[in-house]
Amino acid sequence: MNETTKALPKSIKEKEQWLKDRYWKFGEEENLDDHLHDIFEVDNNGQRTAEPRFDPLNRETKGLMVLGASGNGKTALLMRALRVDPVLTEFKLPQGGNTLFITVPPDATIKKLAEIILAETGYTKINAKLRATDAWELARHRFGLVGIKTLVIDECHHILRPGAGRDIPAAIQALKHIMQSEHKVALIIAGVPELKDAILAEASGETMRRFDEFSPSRIRPRSKGAVLFGRNFAKSAGILGLHVAEEDVIPERILFAQNGQIGKSVKLAKEILRAAVVRGRDEITLNHAERVYKKSNSGLDMTPFDAAEWDVVKAELTAIGWGQS
Repeated sequence: MNETTKALPKSIKEKEQWLKDRYWKFGEEENLDDHLHDIFEVDNNGQRTAEPRFDPLNRETKGLMVLGASGNGKTALLMRALRVDPVLTEFKLPQGGNTLFITVPPDATIKKLAEIILAETGYTKINAKLRATDAWELARHRFGLVGIKTLVIDECHHILRPGAGRDIPAAIQALKHIMQSEHKVALIIAGVPELKDAILAEASGETMRRFDEFSPSRIRPRSKGAVLFGRNFAKSAGILGLHVAEEDVIPERILFAQNGQIGKSVKLAKEILRAAVVRGRDEITLNHAERVYKKSNSGLDMTPFDAAEWDVVKAELTAIGWGQS
């Protein structure tokens, strides 16, 4: 059953939940899948399997590093891939699964990350005096015991931040050792560009060479991604019973306001849609969109949602350096 044949949301709470659950595709999904084909084995039909590629000469698997600025949609992209992938299944207790998805807390050390992995895989005998190296040895052993073939570490840059009690070289070594595990585990790490910078600081470069890189692009004006964003916005508005005047070009204004960053653009678009739904409106106007935008961007004399024609607004904002980075 496709989405158009499902029962449409009717109540405000149904519409809110539908909007929360809806994922907007931009073409990066195919790019990520292409990268996944390079770190996993394929069968005789060319279909990707859940078995990591393994080099018997150096006894290593491969890794993938997903990089992008905060708000560019990395997390949503990875979670969506795991949710719909035909062979990768997220590990959850007690049912299991072959892929463990971990989000690193901002203050986590490499030892803390190992303890999180142990807890998520059902190990409850963690000793407070356990050394980081021993914790990671246990964590790698758990992968084989519970059947984990892929480890995804989101916000991985947090464990490579300098500071008291942190050991960046040991953290880099821990990442490398995952791909040298006897249990053959593929490693996917995601974070801001500083993640790559930190790993490149390793003098030997041994860890960095084990990773392929993937950086989701920003949505450029008049690109395929921009067209898809506009369609996603219009389709969502229609399903939610909201009229949007085509001449207002609200999707293009949203992308301009968020400098084309996928995650931030989707978040703002959904906030605009939600604001109309929960207030019982049947349309979205520029004034309504600007009110939503200003709630997190106060003090601006002019915004991309100004009531003037978009070409005029865009020219004026561009002239004053809007969105330059």
